[in-house]
Amino acid sequence: MTVAGSSPSGLRAVVFDIDGTLLDSAAGIVAGFRHALTSVGFPAPSDSVLRADLGPPVGEMFTALGLAPDRLEEAVEAYRHWYLGHGVHRAAPYAGVPDLLATLSRRLPMTTATAKRTDVARAILTAQGLVEHFPVVTGTAPGRTTKAATIAYALSTLGDPDPRRVVMVGDRHSDIVGARACGVLSIGVTWGYGSLAELTEAGPDVLVHSPAELLQVLTA
Repeated sequence: MTVAGSSPSGLRAVVFDIDGTLLDSAAGIVAGFRHALTSVGFPAPSDSVLRADLGPPVGEMFTALGLAPDRLEEAVEAYRHWYLGHGVHRAAPYAGVPDLLATLSRRLPMTTATAKRTDVARAILTAQGLVEHFPVVTGTAPGRTTKAATIAYALSTLGDPDPRRVVMVGDRHSDIVGARACGVLSIGVTWGYGSLAELTEAGPDVLVHSPAELLQVLTA
């Protein structure tokens, strides 16, 4: 990745998605979906359906499944309560990610931009032993629900570096599209929940196939 600047790669900061990028967290998310839906009397579909789109905020997922609007808030709260207590522990870093973050955090400021609420994002990174690499953890909040808005807020927490010297790393089209909306470079990772076709269509600046390759790109 070629940009001007003073770091080894010319970059000034890196923003990471979490689910499907740093952590394989599908088991906890899907179990949380099932718990929340059944708690409000909604018949939960199969795991394959629940796994089909793990990127959007949970409320959007429940609405897409057909949950009535008057049960949505209750279901979302049931999910969040269960996930903070149980789901954050049903995840694991992808092989090579801990070493990637340990090396990269010594070179560049890093933060996150995830569809998880900020407190949930911090909880899962803490549970998985990765939070120490992120001086700032950024997720969604009231009034900040899109990926582009979350990335923009993440940049503000880093002191608003030149977006042309920042890269967003993620596994879904929303990561790539959100990065483009903010004028940020993007790297799509192929080990997560987005298909290669989805990522290719979204048009990231770079596609990588392993954390080791990602580190090489970021520090080249």
